[in-house]
Amino acid sequence: MAAPQQNAPEERGSRQSRWTEPEPAAVAARIKEFSELPNPDLGKVLAGFIATDNDDRDPVTAYAIRSPQLVRKARRLLPGIVREPERFLAAAPGSSQNAHMRRVDQFRARAEHEAQLLFYVVAGMVARRGHLMPEPSPRSRARRRLADEYPERFLELVREEEAADKEAAKERKRARAEGAS
Repeated sequence: MAAPQQNAPEERGSRQSRWTEPEPAAVAARIKEFSELPNPDLGKVLAGFIATDNDDRDPVTAYAIRSPQLVRKARRLLPGIVREPERFLAAAPGSSQNAHMRRVDQFRARAEHEAQLLFYVVAGMVARRGHLMPEPSPRSRARRRLADEYPERFLELVREEEAADKEAAKERKRARAEGAS
């Protein structure tokens, strides 16, 4: 028995996507407009984009921000936006402190989601060149920071670990030799 097709627009329960790509010329113009902005102004545009609900976001702006020309700049601005959302998200007049804190939390969650999307855009750009980007890891970032802040101690620990690995390899080799005889 053949499965029913559900991608025809006339059928009830259609699964056909309503998503359409914006005009490339409009996206190119928006990219040019955004690339000419200084960082604080682009940060305000990015924060406004993040604060907008997904259904109300302008697809041209989304394509521009996530474009290869602007993605690195946007990724550099996002940590500041997440760290200080009050700078970009003013309290709504007449709203309570709790309502404002919920808006700030929602804004931070959206900003972190956008940061993840931008990471995947950059990872895709790198993958096109035949490489894979490592997933962002708090442990690896902390390790890098420690290595930058205390390079002598870091190298000392690396040498200790390398020596321990060599000793363990010698021990395994000696155990195999004893087991074979």
